[in-house]
Amino acid sequence: MLAGYRVLVVEDEALVAEDISKMLTAAECVPVGPAMSISDAQQLIRTDLSIDAALLDMNLPDGLVTPVLEALRARGIPSVIYTGGAVPEDIRQRHPDLVALFKPVLPARLIGELRKVIGISGWRPSNG
Repeated sequence: MLAGYRVLVVEDEALVAEDISKMLTAAECVPVGPAMSISDAQQLIRTDLSIDAALLDMNLPDGLVTPVLEALRARGIPSVIYTGGAVPEDIRQRHPDLVALFKPVLPARLIGELRKVIGISGWRPSNG
């Protein structure tokens, strides 16, 4: 599983965020957040230095998640998009390796994709 990994959850729908947090907890992850807006997510990224990966909704109340994705990439934090909409072409071009899942997704697939991006990046849990 993903024991000990801290995964930032950026999702503006409370019930979806709760479901994601439960999936992560069942996979032995530590959910960070949820952040329900770009500004909330940016604040968490600035203050929580132990984020190992992120699960991002594409469309948030204050815009596309692009600034959050860019901030995470600048810190070398792998991310998975989990969205009900499309991923804009400009984001696909800037991040050709970006994994995008479309809601709804089975928990095993979601956790599997997180494992892949964390494994590819060579990350280990920040807390030990």
